[in-house]
Order: sequence, then structure tokens, then C-alpha cells
Amino acid sequence: MALAYWWLPFAVAVAVVVIGVLVFVRSPGRRGRGRPIANSDRLTRLPGYLRALDRANLGAILASVVLVALIGVTTMAGARWVYTKVETPEKYNRDIVLCLDVSGSMVDFDAEVLDRYLEMLPGFEGERMSLVLWNSSAVPVFPLTDDYRFVAEQLTQVRDAMRDGYDSEYFNTGTLNKPGASLVGDGLASCVMQFEGASPSEGGEPVDDGRSRSVILATDNVVNGTQTISLPQAADFATLHGVSLYALDANSLDDAYAAEYRSVVEEQEGTYYALDDEEAVDAIVDEITSDQTNKIEGAPQLLVIDRPDTWLWWMLALVPAYLILARRLRL
Repeated sequence: MALAYWWLPFAVAVAVVVIGVLVFVRSPGRRGRGRPIANSDRLTRLPGYLRALDRANLGAILASVVLVALIGVTTMAGARWVYTKVETPEKYNRDIVLCLDVSGSMVDFDAEVLDRYLEMLPGFEGERMSLVLWNSSAVPVFPLTDDYRFVAEQLTQVRDAMRDGYDSEYFNTGTLNKPGASLVGDGLASCVMQFEGASPSEGGEPVDDGRSRSVILATDNVVNGTQTISLPQAADFATLHGVSLYALDANSLDDAYAAEYRSVVEEQEGTYYALDDEEAVDAIVDEITSDQTNKIEGAPQLLVIDRPDTWLWWMLALVPAYLILARRLRL
């Protein structure tokens, strides 16, 4: 514990002493004696007068004590009573990309998928997360980050836009840059490229950065158009770069699309869940967090914690107390 402005109490004490001396020296009551009043000694001996004088003296003492306390508390609040400690943050070396299909067939499901993503968030601690929206082309909403407040804000903002239709075009901008829709293979490959070394600009060669990699893919696998890369090829690409696949299927029909989706994911030792599976969220979180990874120690950080609340509460109590006493004493 320490004072950020340690010199402030000394400065205030000196100022109070100087002001007190000036007031004492220049007090008008000491320059003029006033006029004598006949038989005033009888008045000053009256019990009522004596009681009033005692009350006035007591009030003056109380007002002085409260004023001194108020000055002291205000000084301490202004000097900033702070606590300092050194912390070494620890983070899990896991990376997770949330990979969401925003094609027309997913309009009724995107908000639900984003709700599922938000449900997963409290289960993670220190993992880096990213969100990629895709249709015929992909757009990263935010890169890999461990700022969970930011992640929650972004997921909530996108969820609300998809649910209400307000600003949904803003988030869909850039997801239809070529013919076709719901190009699942291209979308998955784009999500895998968010990891280090997977992007063609980085050579496309597998990189072992010591981090666990996961993609949580949400789609109905209803492809409309010609894909640059098929879903099986994209799944192979993910496996090549050490990415684990977790599939959420928005297709409620037991058809060929669902069968292909499930087959491809499970062939790569991934995990497949129906979107309406109540156990999906907990199961995915448990599987990702059970992956044996090491904690990464960040650089030591000096934390300075400002705790003015106690002094401010005292100020809140003392200010009205002094004002009441000052009014009664007509100071």
C-alpha cells in the first residue's frame, strides 16, 4: 500500500497551518474590543445563557473536528491510496476458430449457432478465439484473441444483427465475392488458414507452434455452386495442419448432406453434433479443454490498483454533517 501523490498530505498540512495563522492574526474580533453593556454580567450568569453558550461551544468543537476529518479524508482521496502487486499471467496454448456459414439456408439458424458459441465462452480460460463468417467467400470478424470481453461483445453484436436483421448486411459484406453459396469446403479451408503457417502467404507448410488448434464449424452443408476445394479436401487440409474439427449441423433432415458432413468429419477423427443436441456445448468444451497443453507464462505485469472507495464514502458522510453544523452555528 502506498500513496501515489505522497507529498499531497504535507502540502495540505502546510496550507492549513498558514491559513490558520493568517485568520488568527487578521481576525476582526481582535482589532476591536466592542462597546460595553451595562449589567451584562447578570445576563451572562443566567442558566439559559450558560446552556446556550455550552451548546455553541460544543457545536464549534464538533464542527472543527468534522472539518479537520473532512480535509484529511479529502486529502487522502486526492493523494490516491493504491495497492501494487506483480502478476505473471498464465494462458493456455489453445487456439479456437469459430467458423460460421451465413448463407441463405442458414438464416434461421445463425443466431442460434452464435448463442451456442456464447454458451461455450465461459468454459474457456485463456484460449485464443477467432470468428470467421463465410458464404461463397470468407471474412474474419476478429482475429485470434484472448480478450474474452471483446469476443463476447462481438459475438453478441453479430448474433443480434442476424436475429433482428438489423446490420446483418454489414456482417455479410465480403461473404459473396464469387458465384455460389454455402461453399463449405472453401469456408472450412479459410477458417483453417487463420492458424499460423496455414495461409498460402506463409508458405502453407505445417507449423508446430506448440498450440492446440480447433475449428468449430457450423453449417447445413447445402452447397450451391462450384467449390475451389471440396469438404473432404478441406478436412484433409485441416488435419495436415493439426486442426481438430468440431461440427455443428444445422440440417435437421437425415439426408445426404448430413450424411456427408458427418462422414467427412468423423473420418478425420473429428466430432459431429446436431445443432439442437443439448449436450453439444458441454461436450465440445470438455473435449477442447481436455487436450493436454501447457500453460504459457506471459511477461510479469505490475498492477497498480486504485482504491479510493473508502475515502469517498467518508467524504460522502462528512460533507453533509459539516454543512448541517455550519448552518446551525451560522458559520
